[in-house]
Amino acid sequence: MFYANGLSALLWAISMFLGSGLMVLADEAPCTLHHEGNYYNLNSLKASQDYEFKTLGGHSFYLNVCRRVTTEPWSTGVPSNVDIAGLVRKDHHDFAVGLVNTTLEMRDTELMLHLSNGSPCPGEDNLYGSSFIIFLCDPSVYGAGKPVVISQFPEDDNEACQYTVEWRTHFACPTGERGLISGLIVFLVITMMILLMLLIVFSTLYNRFVLKKRGFDQLTRLSKIHLLEVMDFCMELFQSALDNVRSSGNRWARLTRDINPASYQWSSRDEEQAMMAVDPLEDDHNRELQDTNVRRNDVSDGTQGVDVLGTVRS
Repeated sequence: MFYANGLSALLWAISMFLGSGLMVLADEAPCTLHHEGNYYNLNSLKASQDYEFKTLGGHSFYLNVCRRVTTEPWSTGVPSNVDIAGLVRKDHHDFAVGLVNTTLEMRDTELMLHLSNGSPCPGEDNLYGSSFIIFLCDPSVYGAGKPVVISQFPEDDNEACQYTVEWRTHFACPTGERGLISGLIVFLVITMMILLMLLIVFSTLYNRFVLKKRGFDQLTRLSKIHLLEVMDFCMELFQSALDNVRSSGNRWARLTRDINPASYQWSSRDEEQAMMAVDPLEDDHNRELQDTNVRRNDVSDGTQGVDVLGTVRS
């Protein structure tokens, strides 16, 4: 019986499944941050259209959060296969202020998103566009709010390479650790539902095909004894399938080991002999010709005999 082994295997599988789920939940999701018991989530600021505002010199600034801008960039000086998080539309080209970054930071008491590796800075070697987006919690701003450029360096709009943007929104307010707890609860509920469905399916199969029950008697009975019987049945099925796989693999290994590769290889001499071999159809044709010639010879011989006899009689 596999009661003990089956129970331990089931508990081990459940623990591994829950452990993997907890590891996933423990990792920071994109655009989220856990800090000092508070939970921040800026995914709600993702937009189908970019947030548009002005630089200090009046140029259009296009920005999105945790995704690439939807505005088509023009001559930014960065590869076309990268995701630009924000750009400034200058007089003769677009300037990328940084690539997409989904990792939030907490500096002092300010929630911040750092964008870097943008367009090459004018007149500077190995210096590229960057920006700091500072998110301020403001419960009075019911909507997404609007970002504002508070500084840029250099100050000249056509030479500016680094920007600091301030963004007041209620989405930047902490929501506590309820996000993690609620996610864990949802994960546990889904896990229990899956296990319950599997129990019902295997219990019904066990009642029908092993116990030979029919009708309502084959439905699942939630009892400890029945659960152990179903677990034992499942473990036996698994062990049987595993044995079949192993035996098939062993037979295949023996088969491939016993095969002589040389017996399946043709030498050049064999190929010449095969090409010079007479076609069976040609053999039949030659045999028919030989039979025809023999009959003709017999007929001619018989005619000559008659002539000879005739001559003798005369």
